Amino acid sequence: MPDFLVTGATGTVGGALVRLLSARGATVRAMSRRPERGDRLPGVEPYAADLNDPEAVRRALTGVRRVFLLTGGPDGPRQDHIVAEAAAALGIDLLVKLSVLGIDEGADDPFTRWHREGEEAVVRSGVRCAFVRPGAFMSNALHWTTSIAAAGAVSAPFADLPAAPVDPVDIAAVAYHLLVHPGPSGAGHPVTGPEAISPRRQIAVLAELLGRPIGVTVLTPEQSRDQMVSYGMDERLADATIAAMGSPLHGRGQTPLPTVEQITGLPPRTFQQWAAANLTAFTAQATAW
Repeated sequence: MPDFLVTGATGTVGGALVRLLSARGATVRAMSRRPERGDRLPGVEPYAADLNDPEAVRRALTGVRRVFLLTGGPDGPRQDHIVAEAAAALGIDLLVKLSVLGIDEGADDPFTRWHREGEEAVVRSGVRCAFVRPGAFMSNALHWTTSIAAAGAVSAPFADLPAAPVDPVDIAAVAYHLLVHPGPSGAGHPVTGPEAISPRRQIAVLAELLGRPIGVTVLTPEQSRDQMVSYGMDERLADATIAAMGSPLHGRGQTPLPTVEQITGLPPRTFQQWAAANLTAFTAQATAW
C-alpha cells in the first residue's frame, strides 16, 4: 500500500509534491479526476476519484498513512469534511491541508471563508493535522500567456499593488516537510515568496527575459471580473479571485515571510527565478481560465 495520498495530484502544487515524494523514494497514491494527466513516476499509483463522493474518498484513503488535501472553491468545505471524516474513521496518521493566507488575519473574502470552514472541519475530525497557508502563486502569471502571445500585452487589475507571491514548488516543499516531519497538530504555516512585487514589475521581468516589450493595461476590478467570466471562469470563482487579488490593499500577503526557509532549509525562489524556469510557457499560446 502507498504511504501517502496526494489529492489534486495533477495540479500545480499537487503535481510538484508527487514529484518530490517520488524523488525521495516514497510510495504515493496520486488522486485526481483525470489521473492520466499526471507524470508516470517511480512509486506513484495514479488514482481516479472525486472528492465529492464519500465512498470513493474512503477507498482512496484505505491503506495510506498520511494525506495531502487540496480543495478549492465553494465545494471545498464539504470536500474537506468528507476527507477528514473518512481519515478519522480509517485511522489516518496525518492530514496536511492546503489552505490560504489570511485565515488568522481577519480576512473575509470567499476563498478565506471556504478554507476557514474546511480547516474547522479537519480540526473537528480529531485527525492530526497541519495547514499550509500560501498567499498568491507566482504561477498565476501563466494566465497572461495567451494575451502576451497574441497581443504582446497584458490587461490586469491592481497592476501597481505589490504582493509577495510564492513559487508553487516552494509550497510543495513546505507540504513535503510537514508530511514527513510533522509538528504540533493544528498548526498553520503562512507561506509567501521572498519579495513584494507588483504585477507591473512581474510583467517587466517577463519582458526582459523574453527580449521584447509587453504592454500593460490597467483594468478595474469589475472589468477584470467580467473578463474572467468571458474566458469561462465560474462567476463565484471570479468574484473570489478578484477579492483575493485585492488582499494586499488590506495588508495581507504583502510582507515576505520566512516560513519556506524555516521549514525547508532553503530560500524560496524569486519571481525572476520562477519566470526563467517557466519561460517556454510564455512563447506559445496557452489555454484560457
